Amino acid sequence: MNIKKHLSILYIEDDEIMALKLKSILEKIFYEVIIAKNGQEAYAIFKGTHKIDLIISDINMPKMDGLEFLEKVREIDENIPFIFLTGRNESKKMLRAIELSITNYLLKPIDLDKLLLAINKILEKKIKDQDLLENDLIINKDYSWNKSKNILYKNNIIIKLTKKELQFIGFLLSSPNRIYSESDIIDYIWKDEFSSLNYSSNLKNLIVRLKKKIPDLKIINHYGLGYKIEIN
Repeated sequence: MNIKKHLSILYIEDDEIMALKLKSILEKIFYEVIIAKNGQEAYAIFKGTHKIDLIISDINMPKMDGLEFLEKVREIDENIPFIFLTGRNESKKMLRAIELSITNYLLKPIDLDKLLLAINKILEKKIKDQDLLENDLIINKDYSWNKSKNILYKNNIIIKLTKKELQFIGFLLSSPNRIYSESDIIDYIWKDEFSSLNYSSNLKNLIVRLKKKIPDLKIINHYGLGYKIEIN
């Protein structure tokens, strides 16, 4: 999917000629470019029904300048990407903008290549963050499971486990909070092994090891039914 074709940009610029010129360029690349003449108008749009993915704003504008607009935006959304377009003699305002977590800033006059590069960097981060959301299952406040890589994290640090321990956790988390029978788990973990070993005993030993390694990961034994990992 081309994420650019789904991105809505709010562009605030009081110079109408400049605004229309940049809008005509950005509209060829992005899904929607909404123009506002000042911070007051932009804030009304931002609070309205439009879903805004990125804000590009001049810093000096009538009615409500870019810095005041940024402050109001951050009261509602701490994370939305925000690019400032600024002159060379606005260091005090830029220090305040940095405190409010602007994503980037560019000096005027605007270099289109630099602006597109800044937007592309934001998009790359957006894609990575989306991948993390899609691939990471939050187990509890400490633990998460990466489904695509079969990795268990505690406070974002990888926990080293054996292949079969990871298979056990991954199988139980394939349908969170579902109870899996002992026979289903054994069939999954030892499906490629053919011997007369007591796999029921192997499974119990595996669970004992896991509970010693990660005692605060709740592996629940529902007697007579099977096992699950509690998600909360």
